[in-house]
Amino acid sequence: MSTTVFQRVEPVSKKAKVVASLKEAILAGAVQPGEPIVEAKIAQQFGVGQGLIREALIELEHQGFVQRTPFSGTQVSKLSSEDAQQIFDLRIVLEPLAVALAGPFLSSEQMAELENLADKARKAADAKNLDLFFECHLVFRRRIWEFSGNKYLYQALERAVIPLYALYLLRRSSKRDGIFSTVVDCLENQDQILAAYRSGEFASAERISREFLLRMKEYLKTALPH
Repeated sequence: MSTTVFQRVEPVSKKAKVVASLKEAILAGAVQPGEPIVEAKIAQQFGVGQGLIREALIELEHQGFVQRTPFSGTQVSKLSSEDAQQIFDLRIVLEPLAVALAGPFLSSEQMAELENLADKARKAADAKNLDLFFECHLVFRRRIWEFSGNKYLYQALERAVIPLYALYLLRRSSKRDGIFSTVVDCLENQDQILAAYRSGEFASAERISREFLLRMKEYLKTALPH
């Protein structure tokens, strides 16, 4: 091939850069929980179109860092202790069901994917990389929800639970010891669920999931301001 056919590309897209910058600002406290995010203003600061900012905010919503309300705009996620407790009340009922439903139908490829995600989460924890740990752990959870085969269950968990993971990251600097304790519990829970899946003990996987979530709910009672 004698002529240049392909143009050089940026290794990271503009949207990815905007997402990373906004997330960094939120985690650093430059943008406070509950603070509104004005798309036009942010677009002007970044020097990009408003459409790209909207796409970035949708991505951040999926990660739980912002909440978008029709006709009201977007704001940084803000969860009180009561909010978190109510989410856990719902999660304690729904997530063990997803864990139980997924088990009998897991293919060898899906099981390998879960094991790979669990391994990545453990390596991130060993490196004390909380951002990467929670990213891998969340994907592990979401894949189980998806593998349940119930799209309504998946959508309900997706909407309710995702903001909790952003909450852990927002608290990472002020509550570091408590966060690492949570990380250890999450890793143990991943391993226990996978062990139950391997042995075909799907009722045990459901019980393990429920007991873990009950412990996490109790932990949040002391970890969050009322």
